[in-house]
Amino acid sequence: MLPVTSGSFVASLPFPWHSSSPPERWSLSLWRTSSRQADEVLGAVLGEIETLQGQLRELQEVLHALRWSTKDIARRALGEALKQTELPGMTGRDAQKLIDEALEKLEHNQVQMPDFARKASGATIVHSKTSASFRNTKGILYWAGLPLLHSMKSPEVLLEPANQPGNCWSFAGSQGHVFIKLPKAIFPRAVTLEHISVRVSPGENISSAPKDFAVYGMKAENEEQGLFLGEFTYMAAEHPFETFQLKNERSDSIQYVKLEVLSNWGHPEYTCVYRLRVHSDAVPTEEDSAWHSAGNNRVH
Repeated sequence: MLPVTSGSFVASLPFPWHSSSPPERWSLSLWRTSSRQADEVLGAVLGEIETLQGQLRELQEVLHALRWSTKDIARRALGEALKQTELPGMTGRDAQKLIDEALEKLEHNQVQMPDFARKASGATIVHSKTSASFRNTKGILYWAGLPLLHSMKSPEVLLEPANQPGNCWSFAGSQGHVFIKLPKAIFPRAVTLEHISVRVSPGENISSAPKDFAVYGMKAENEEQGLFLGEFTYMAAEHPFETFQLKNERSDSIQYVKLEVLSNWGHPEYTCVYRLRVHSDAVPTEEDSAWHSAGNNRVH
């Protein structure tokens, strides 16, 4: 075994650790190098994430546009079929109802939460507490053979799934509100706003979409203030339908919901709302409690 002096041993190490670079200086240099490398790796990962998020948003828009196209194609195909074929016992309205129910199931699968603001389930608009509808005075506009804003739309369209381009509730200006009575009391957890995609909008313009909005919940129709459930910004160009988690820390039950639109994306004349969904679990009724109690007492 050859004797090794401390100086020759240090000089033989593959590190910048020699007489002119004390351990403290070498440690600081190594830390700085590692930190720069970590920053570079983190920056590359964040860049990849942003790229993937952008691709995901583009895919969501394409799928949303495809969904609108599918609705339009289905309705047109139904109309042509009804012209050429007589369906015994089924009217055009009956067939349209079947299509709407199928589309409703598809949309429910996308959001994965029940909607308590559906007209078919018993939800209604309280017109006396809702902003006046906007009436178009510049004539009838058409897109793909469909009339747009040809008449004053009722806010009832917010509660229905069949909403092709132009079939929205509009109010004058950028601020307005709608008051909805739900079919039963619920613990509010989330709401979903829906607008048409830029890809299917005439002129690729959705400046009439809501931007900032607030949500309130009430137990009774005559409540003035109600329970504040949150204020949000709807990124309609990025997410044609977007779900927002509500703030309800006290877990109060409500049966009325007020959507208050605070601004839109720049349209000077009116704001359009295509659909509002209200999500949560229903408050158990006395009948539900009695049924569950009876079920728990059964012998299995």
